[in-house]
Amino acid sequence: MELADLRTLVSVMEAGSITAAAKELNRVPSGVTTRILQLEEELGVQLFLREKKRLYPTDKAHTLYGYARKILAMMDEAEDRVRGMVPGGKFRIGALESAAAVRLPEVLARLHAGYPQIALELVIGTSRSLYEDMLENRLDAAFVVDMPEDDRLERMDAFAEELVVIAPEGHSPICCPDDIGRKTVLAFQGGCAYRNRLVNWFRAFGREPERIAELASYHAIVGGVIAGMGVGAVPESVLHLCRTEGILSVHPLKHPLCTATTELVWRRGMLSANMTALRQSLHRQDA
Repeated sequence: MELADLRTLVSVMEAGSITAAAKELNRVPSGVTTRILQLEEELGVQLFLREKKRLYPTDKAHTLYGYARKILAMMDEAEDRVRGMVPGGKFRIGALESAAAVRLPEVLARLHAGYPQIALELVIGTSRSLYEDMLENRLDAAFVVDMPEDDRLERMDAFAEELVVIAPEGHSPICCPDDIGRKTVLAFQGGCAYRNRLVNWFRAFGREPERIAELASYHAIVGGVIAGMGVGAVPESVLHLCRTEGILSVHPLKHPLCTATTELVWRRGMLSANMTALRQSLHRQDA
């Protein structure tokens, strides 16, 4: 197998079709098809099922795809080192919505200004989904909370966050779960680190949330609280993006579970030029 074969396979898998992959690779579709057929012949396996001009990857294609992503990432890192660690090319960063909205704009703007040759791609997800994306090499770096200990990853502290409960204006102080009572808690979907911390806060008092309503964004949570759907759990920094004065009350929980650190994580041994530039941008923010 040649690296060009692996790049072709990765492009077809991610683009979803020969035509889209050919456009991404700046090649003619027939050339991409020939590469895939030659790869199948060399390996002696069928990588794609072909039905009505559509391709469906087999289990063997998914397996090879995982290895191809790792090999290509290592080759990119090797090229960076040989060329003197010059940042550039595609750089895939994952982040929680709160970090992407509040913490990262300044950092990424500084990174882009210093290294305009980096093509940034930002993916929003929960800590769980971003962790899985890191292990599957779908991301080069991620900003997450409560990432499991994993020897395959390296990490550094990025931001400190405080989890607060928001309620309608005039709500009595919230210091423990009994102060929330049977009200619905508005939170992100399962896999959200802040939601998990809030549930654990309830359990630290021997309680469980009466009901959790899952919403897709912090703006939706804020809007739901304003509409009287219940109380919401959000990082305090998110409130800087919303006009909450006079319509919401904010309740710091003052519990160790409600102080969280957002970490920057990346694959162990994959400290590329782009990763180094991102870390430097973070350090300059702290200066």
